[in-house]
Amino acid sequence: MADDVRTARDVAAAALGHPVPVALPAGTHGLIVALSAAGDPPFSRVAWVDAASGAAVARVACPPGRPSRARPVVATSVTVDEPPAPTDHVLVARAAAGVAAVSVAVAGNEGPAPAATVGEGGLAGIRLDAGAVILGVDALDARGEPVGRLVGEGVTLLRRSGGTLTGRMGLTHGMAAGIGAGTWMRDLDAAAFAAGFRPWLPGWVPEGFEPTPPRIEPDVAYPAAPPAIVLAWTGPDDARVLLRQAPAPLASPPQALPGAREVEVMGVTGILRGRRQATLVWETPDRAFGLHVRRIDDAPQVAVRVARSIPSGDVPAAG
Repeated sequence: MADDVRTARDVAAAALGHPVPVALPAGTHGLIVALSAAGDPPFSRVAWVDAASGAAVARVACPPGRPSRARPVVATSVTVDEPPAPTDHVLVARAAAGVAAVSVAVAGNEGPAPAATVGEGGLAGIRLDAGAVILGVDALDARGEPVGRLVGEGVTLLRRSGGTLTGRMGLTHGMAAGIGAGTWMRDLDAAAFAAGFRPWLPGWVPEGFEPTPPRIEPDVAYPAAPPAIVLAWTGPDDARVLLRQAPAPLASPPQALPGAREVEVMGVTGILRGRRQATLVWETPDRAFGLHVRRIDDAPQVAVRVARSIPSGDVPAAG
């Protein structure tokens, strides 16, 4: 089997023109599945290579994702249906340091969970039945014990058919989104105790805005990850400034997509979007932040001013 894997990697690397750290042997369908990672933030690449001809049949780039101790695995379910090749369904995963293997829970599967050893670069691939429904992906340590789970809703789904790529993104933090599932807390001390960290407070919010009770929100995609603390200030005509913060790094890093611009906050680059409603997301080495400003004139400027008034450390805020 080791020789088969080595041969598959060599064939795939020759076809793709770059190193292939992990490859799934061709098996009965004749297609090698090659896995690699690239970019910053990093994303997984998956390619199907004909073992006989050495030709690349299909290539798919997965969305950027960063595993970490708190969120130990990121994953994408990729299905390729490109005639005349048979349909092939592969779970592509990247795991954090210290994770030895990943396994996937599939609906209706009564046998052992399909699993794969984590290879170079934290990459792992698992072939699944074409119509398999993924319930979750578990990160396993060297003893085979689970150290964290990515639930099925957090797995990105991609399908390539006839040269067209479709699918949906997995659930992410929604760091600059509104109020989500969670629990209202009595005060900041109670929120800090429940979350395991004390929130950093802005030194400035618009005049006349009043704070609401803090809220603790779970990470929907990673049930075992630390929760986020959500703070909000409300003003006239349903105006609101909402600040969410959670331990970093996020599994889905903020990206400067079309319509966004980069701004400096706390010595790092934040991503600012919107006009009448503005969102601003940024990460320090230890903490991630999301601001959502609605129903306020000059919302982007307000978001930046609020963000820059947050002290980068657990020190008292002004006012």
